[in-house]
Amino acid sequence: MEMLDSLDLSHNQISGEIPTSLAEIHTLGVLDLANNGDAEVRCIESERDALLSFKNGLIDERGVLSSWQSDECCEWRGVKCSNTTGHVIALKCDHFGLRGNAKLRCMEREREALLSFKNGLIDEDGILSSWQSDECCEWHGVECSNTTGHVIALKCDHCGLQGELGNLTNLLSLDLRENDFGGNLTNLRSLDLSQNTLSSIAPFTLGSLFESLELLDLSNNQVSGLVPRVRGFPSLTYLNLGGNNFTGSIPLNIGQLSMLQYLDLSNNDLDGLVPLSIGQLSNLQRLYLSHNSLEGIVSKFHFSKLHKLEVLDISFNSLILDIAPNWRPPFQLSYISLGRCNVGSYIPKWLRTQGNLTYLNLNDANISYEAPRWLWSTFPLLEGLFLSRNHLSGTIPNLSNTSIWYMDLSYNQFSGPLPLFPYDLFAINLSGNKLSASISSLCNTPHFDLEFFDLSNNQLAGEVPNCWEKMPTMMYLNLANNSFSGEIPDSFGSLPNLRELQMHGNNLSGELPDSLRLFQEMSLLDFGGKKLTGEIPTWIGLMNKMTKFVESIKK
Repeated sequence: MEMLDSLDLSHNQISGEIPTSLAEIHTLGVLDLANNGDAEVRCIESERDALLSFKNGLIDERGVLSSWQSDECCEWRGVKCSNTTGHVIALKCDHFGLRGNAKLRCMEREREALLSFKNGLIDEDGILSSWQSDECCEWHGVECSNTTGHVIALKCDHCGLQGELGNLTNLLSLDLRENDFGGNLTNLRSLDLSQNTLSSIAPFTLGSLFESLELLDLSNNQVSGLVPRVRGFPSLTYLNLGGNNFTGSIPLNIGQLSMLQYLDLSNNDLDGLVPLSIGQLSNLQRLYLSHNSLEGIVSKFHFSKLHKLEVLDISFNSLILDIAPNWRPPFQLSYISLGRCNVGSYIPKWLRTQGNLTYLNLNDANISYEAPRWLWSTFPLLEGLFLSRNHLSGTIPNLSNTSIWYMDLSYNQFSGPLPLFPYDLFAINLSGNKLSASISSLCNTPHFDLEFFDLSNNQLAGEVPNCWEKMPTMMYLNLANNSFSGEIPDSFGSLPNLRELQMHGNNLSGELPDSLRLFQEMSLLDFGGKKLTGEIPTWIGLMNKMTKFVESIKK
């Protein structure tokens, strides 16, 4: 019963064994034993014999299966056949008072196939040591159908296995990610071979071998060649070919995958245009095309029917967005990445309609005008904001009431004072701008989650604040190339996890504070300048992880 998905023997007292001969009913879709069915076509003899074998394993004290005698099994009580093929598609017999012992046994031919599969593997950790008993359905990683005994799933991710894959024709799901497999595999409903060393997927180029395949994940392998023809995968809902060496263009008829919900072709060598047919994928929720060599124009027609789209990542290509400012997208995105795309001189106004945004990336997007005020207030759920390497100008407002925890606005032309930040800020990069004045406002709010802070290459001045104990998780701090003056604050010593501290290019004076000896994770310490005094302390050489110490102390 290769297509059987459900078995319901409810409200009976079954004991004994369900005969394995039921497996001969190859197209049985539901084994319910719940109600009656009507026959409209002739019974198939092999399936009649399987039903009789099944009946012989039951105790039918009330004689409810007495009709199971004629040649026309499609007329038997509880049996339902397909009106077109004659195959048995359902058994519905609940409340029939049947008794027996329902225990499914491993299919012998599939046990042999699994053992043959095992013999082709290198299993240094003995993960498959349980693959010895007669009951293959009890083996590690093996899942059998509750209705037929067929092996329908094989899961052994992170098992460290190596070898060549065999062929299990009844297998519906295979999860062997993060191993070291080579070879090919066909005829599966769910196939996950991600993070292996596959270099060829020849079977996937042969056409209609995978009409029932719903999930295909070959990501992070070494597969080269063209993207498989989509007409061979009419049932796909999940397709991940990311992180390989695919070349050529995206199939022009990609829109024929009408069931597709997840499409990842990122991190390959694809070129050419993004086909307009991609806008026909009305069920698509996630689209990843980043890190390829795609080019040409992306317009509103590429999104015409993407009403369910939530994630859009087309970054790191050579794409041009040609979309009118008054466009009303059909979707509500939570994640947008358009980095390295040419979005025009302004931040796209249609973004204002995306109230669910949690992540926005417009890095290096050719934007050259002042950042609009709505950018800072439109997205109440925004956590990650990336606008680096543009020519954005203006001031950064008070951000303390936003949900942003990761922000990169580096290498723009933002000016004015340092803004206030949310208390749960994790990382911020404002380097390469025109920020000025003091940064004493940092002392107003504790930032117990802040790990990365870069204010280098600005016009900031005044003394370096002495309140770093309010940022105890700091790992990377860069205040280089500003106009800070005064002494190095002692509170730097309250940053036990600090790995890099860069202060060169300022007007700092005095000696290195002794509190810096507390650094245990430091790998780079840079105080290059001309006004520091004193000698290099001996404790510098005692820092176990120090790989570089840059100083310029006037003696």
